[in-house]
Amino acid sequence: MGLKGFGLIKLVLLLSLLLSACSTEPDQKDQSNSQASQCSQEEIAGGAAWITGQLNAFGSAEPSAAYNFASEQFRQGVSLDNFVAIISGQYSALLTLKSFEIGRCVALDDGYVFQVDLIDNQNKSFTMQYVLSKIDGQWGVDAATIVENKVDPTL
Repeated sequence: MGLKGFGLIKLVLLLSLLLSACSTEPDQKDQSNSQASQCSQEEIAGGAAWITGQLNAFGSAEPSAAYNFASEQFRQGVSLDNFVAIISGQYSALLTLKSFEIGRCVALDDGYVFQVDLIDNQNKSFTMQYVLSKIDGQWGVDAATIVENKVDPTL
């Protein structure tokens, strides 16, 4: 076998090792080095209050009420008009929520991710991930994404 063939075999073996490493469960010691951790009670309370404020503001006739809960960074990149278009086009269920429950929180190096379970007025339930930041003591919503949709026929 020539040198080219040997180099190809080494490359294939290296890729196999990398792929197999990605597919296994992390060891306990690897999890301690993770950039994610559980939120403190203070972080949970502060973030949950901020999310609750925005979700309640979506019921307001004034779009700026919900927009004001967005982070400064978000508002620099998305105008109020664009925010209204995004909410009414892609997240219209937020305008007619029946109920919501704020679930787990994960603290990251640069913010917090909250799971929020919601039910709209047509009993359609969905889960969102809210990404929040806290800069100089000020909470802000950086992003919110629907991660799961389902219809709950028992409601």
